[in-house]
Amino acid sequence: MKIKFEILYLILLVLNSCASQSKTDTLTLIVDKEADRFLKDTRFNAVSIAVYYKGESYIGHYGELDKNQHNKPTNETLYEIASVTKTMTGYLVACAIEEGKIELNTPIYEILGKDYRNLIYNDEPIRMIHLITHTSGIPLNIGEVSALYQTPNFDNYSKAKEILSTYKKQKLLADLKSLELTEPPGKVYSYSNVAPNLVAHMLEVIYNKPFEELLKTKLFVPAKMKNTFINLDKDKQGFLANGYNEKHQLMPNFKEPINLWGAAGRVKSNSLDMLHYIKWQLNASNSIVKRSHKKLFKDVDNIWLAYFWDVIDDPNGTHIEHHGGIYGSQNWLMIYPEHEYGISIITNSSFPEANQIIKQTANQIIEQLK
Repeated sequence: MKIKFEILYLILLVLNSCASQSKTDTLTLIVDKEADRFLKDTRFNAVSIAVYYKGESYIGHYGELDKNQHNKPTNETLYEIASVTKTMTGYLVACAIEEGKIELNTPIYEILGKDYRNLIYNDEPIRMIHLITHTSGIPLNIGEVSALYQTPNFDNYSKAKEILSTYKKQKLLADLKSLELTEPPGKVYSYSNVAPNLVAHMLEVIYNKPFEELLKTKLFVPAKMKNTFINLDKDKQGFLANGYNEKHQLMPNFKEPINLWGAAGRVKSNSLDMLHYIKWQLNASNSIVKRSHKKLFKDVDNIWLAYFWDVIDDPNGTHIEHHGGIYGSQNWLMIYPEHEYGISIITNSSFPEANQIIKQTANQIIEQLK
């Protein structure tokens, strides 16, 4: 009987191994095919795709980072993930709430101080929930950045980058003291890159620690994201991919350190770490993760806002997603917690149609995995 049991065990082991290998082979074939289709659009240079599907992981790198240089991206290649950064900021807010340090409905002036009592409209103050759902009424961007983005070209992007790199924390906080709200918070969705930076400052006040240190200790280290940063050390700067527009013109990037918190879009990461981030977001036993996915504000139709995540109700099941776009980089992160899969697609090319092309590719991969 013992021999028969051992034989049966070995057979099951082989069968499971074959099934797992078959699943990995299928995943590889699907991603390779869609990546090939993606790069037929010659406006793109390279693309890195990370997929986690029901226990199986796959990372594929395609194209060349710089045209005619034969430098294919690798697991070490860093990309600017832009606004996907906001989901990480949202995670820290969920941490603070789980730890009892703040509540969603806490008026922000209670943390910032009485100098910020101007952030009220008809007795309704801006609260933390308004900041993380883009319903605070705080402006989209600082200074003249939004105006520069109206005419996207290298010169305007360079000017915007200079403003965003040198703008100081105290300047942003001083500007907010004179802001006059034009509508009640919590009523209207209005995307803001300023709000996440204010959230970062509030987290620093709450924890008495730098925002980047909080990201590292509460998220990057436990999630095994060893190569994810806001500000790059000199030895890491060489790993950051150059970014291009549709004409393959080199675009500015945020390789050098910035003065602001970077909570809205300055994180740099690689596909390996994004795979780890997907796995972290799929951990159903993590109460902080579950909280950060909770629907807080309904935008339109089937779209809700959570802790900076977009939550989408669709025929494939509720999923969370976020897009990130900057001068020379575009990416989508889409995660289906109910089905245990997620996908990250990052490219070092940026132009108006790029984000929809990337999302279409992600959806095509997901559709074939179902």
